[in-house]
Formats: sequence, C-alpha cells, structure tokens
Amino acid sequence: MNNKIFVSIASYRDPELIPTIKNMIAHATNPENIIISVCWQAEERDIAVFTDIGAAEIDSGSDNPDIFRFDYQGALLHVHYVHIYNARGACWARYCAEQVFNHEDYFLQIDSHCRFIENWDKEIIDYYLELSKTIEKLVVTGYPPSYTPATEDKEEVLGTGTARMVLNGFHDSDIPSFKPVALTDQSSYVKGCFVAGGFTFSVGDFPVDVPNDPNLFFMGEEISMSARAFTRGYNIVYPEKIFVWHYYTREECNKIWGDLNQNLVDKKVVKKGWWEWDSLSKQRVRSLLGIEIDEKPDLGKYCLGDIRTLEQYEYLTGIYFREQLVLPDLILDPKPCAFSEIPKSRDAWLARLYSPFYRAVTIDKSELAANDDNVDYWSLGIFTEDNQLIAMQRLTIDEMAEQESGDNKESYKLEIKLKEKTHLIPKKLRLAPFFTDCGWGETVEKIW
Repeated sequence: MNNKIFVSIASYRDPELIPTIKNMIAHATNPENIIISVCWQAEERDIAVFTDIGAAEIDSGSDNPDIFRFDYQGALLHVHYVHIYNARGACWARYCAEQVFNHEDYFLQIDSHCRFIENWDKEIIDYYLELSKTIEKLVVTGYPPSYTPATEDKEEVLGTGTARMVLNGFHDSDIPSFKPVALTDQSSYVKGCFVAGGFTFSVGDFPVDVPNDPNLFFMGEEISMSARAFTRGYNIVYPEKIFVWHYYTREECNKIWGDLNQNLVDKKVVKKGWWEWDSLSKQRVRSLLGIEIDEKPDLGKYCLGDIRTLEQYEYLTGIYFREQLVLPDLILDPKPCAFSEIPKSRDAWLARLYSPFYRAVTIDKSELAANDDNVDYWSLGIFTEDNQLIAMQRLTIDEMAEQESGDNKESYKLEIKLKEKTHLIPKKLRLAPFFTDCGWGETVEKIW
C-alpha cells in the first residue's frame, strides 16, 4: 500500500471549510498522500478562497467549468462547485465528492468543520492496521469531541474524550436517531453498530461497497449507511483515541433548510423545497429498513448487502425497525451500543421487545390536590408538545393503590408502556382525579 487517503468533504456555505483544509494538511505527516474531494456548495464560484491560501490550480481533466483541481502543499484537492439553489442535501453532496474516488488505499469521510491531531494520517492508519489484525473489514467511526473556532477575543477550544453512539429515539417518520455517550474506559475501543456521517474511516473499498445514496437528504443518513455497511460485512468500532474534532453548534451558519424555502419554491428559483427532498429521502430509508410504505422505491445499488441479513443487524442493534420496538436495555440508561447474543429464535427475540416510549414516573401524593375515597377514578393521559393526545387510561382507586412505590406509601410509581405504534412523540404526562359529584379535580403535569 502507498497509504493514500481519499478524504470526502460535503460543505454547505461553511466558513470553516478553508480552516478545516488548512488544519488537515498542516497536521498531516504525508500531505502528498492526501487526496481531498470537496462538494463545495456556495453562492459564488470564486476560487480565490482556495488560491488565497496558496492552492495552485492545475488541469482538472474535465470540461465541466464547475470542476476544479488544485495542488495544496503537495496534497491533491478536487473541488466540485454547486450553487446553493442546486443543492440537494448532505448525502447527495457526499455522493458528488465520491465521484473522483480513484481506488485510494483508505477512505475518510468528514464534515467541513473539523480539526485534526498532529500526524493524524499516520496515526489513524497505524490504529486501523493494528485493529485489523483481529477485526475484519473494519470501520473506525463515531461522534468526535467538539471544538469551538477561535474568534477575535477567544482562542480555539478543543474538547476531550471520545464517545460511542447509542440509540436516542425515533424520528416521527420511524427512523432511528442517535446520540453520543462518553467512553468510560478511555483505554480501549468499543464495538458498535452505527456509522457516523461526520467521521468515518475505512479501507478504500468502502465507498465502492457502501457508496452514499444521492437520493437521501439528511435524516436517515447514518442508519442507512450503517445497515448497508453491516450487511456487506463491515464491522464498526468507536475509537478510544482522538483523531479529529468536530464543530457541532454552528448556530451562526447557514443551513440548506433555510435556503430551499417556500418563498424560493413559489418564485420557481428552486425545483423543490428541502421538505420535498426530505420526504422522498425518508421513504427510501423506511423501505431499506423494512418499514411498511405504500410504494417501495427502487433502491438500486443502494440496497442492503448479501453477506449478512437485516435480521442479523436487528439482533446486533436490539431494534425491530418495522415496528420501532427495542430490547429493554435500550429503554434505560446507560444504553449499550451493540448486542452480541444471538437469540434462540426470532419469536423469542420479538417477545422480549418493548416500545421505546416507556417511562416510570413517580408522583408524590402531596402533589395531588385530592386523594380520598370520593375520587371516582383517575385519568392518566400522554400528550405531545402541542397537546395532542397520544394515549389515555382510567385507573380506579384500587388500581392507583397498586401503584404505590414499594415501601414508600407517600408516592405513586406509574409505569407506562406505549406498546402500540405511534407517530407522535410523547412530551407530557397528566394525571387528574374525577369526582362523581363535582367533575374534574386539579391536574398534575409531568415532563415525559
């Protein structure tokens, strides 16, 4: 191997793109082995942003005026310019960046707002090769620690510690989302099952085996890539070592959903609003995961692989995607990031699953305005943020008494399991007494 690294970057109106490229090359051991490909989504096609940092334009080898190539301190920099009104989301941009992949030895996918450790290229290759001695078809990924860019009055701040990815919940389109949880043992990696869109390192075969689907917008990118990678035989690791930092907040930055808005759709400046691209994208993800939809899109080469099955991936993740049910371990914290046990049967595994919409809520009796035998029944309701009713249950006096919390007779512990599939997100719990002679008593509300 020549240790060539292909670096894929999707950048949308990002002022951190140039600092990211500069930092990457400044901290590389061998810049001449770095091939950077940027899908550069910007308002103006002014390549001065690259030449001003010393990048020398060279022959792009393309008749497309939106394709540029530069030599930047020995590294090869490909730039594909796209006007923001022609943008179609993060996955489409990553797909564009992958089009100049030329079977380099390694593949690194990052966002356009990153910082790098010293000698990052040598360090990550050495790390990868060491783990590859015992783990086949390895993917090093995860949510990196954060950084905050320098300002006129503040220095740049780099975070500490690495994290693993765990299930956060389900989006209202039934698609899983994830969150980082710090590695408690910073001396060893952790095996996982989810790929992070903003930091993925693997062998050069990865973008060939698991190319980015240009028809995906944003939501579902990570679970789609994860399922496709697993079913093609790849194995995921969350490293204990920091290789990059990521800028997460970016509150001051422009986003595609702010630009592809209804106003521009009405003026026919853009073909579709961001929500239209997003809707089509979610249909593809739902189809990939076996979630029922009316019309199944043709996924083409962006389908699941044939080395391992979706069922095997569900056993690894603890998630039944079709019904958004999970193993009990994923309901409470700390959540595992993967399961190694193979169930005796599919039916036995399904029987263990719960809805993730589970809560055990404790209410002190002192919080209840009325708590006597005159109560006819108690009404327990679950609501969304905007007060849509999700579920309602009546509890008799005797049933409420059964909810007393163990030896503590001064509180109730209400265990709530919404087993029926719902597209609504629980946010509030309300408990109210009903009196036969005077109607409803005072309601107690808790955050779900």
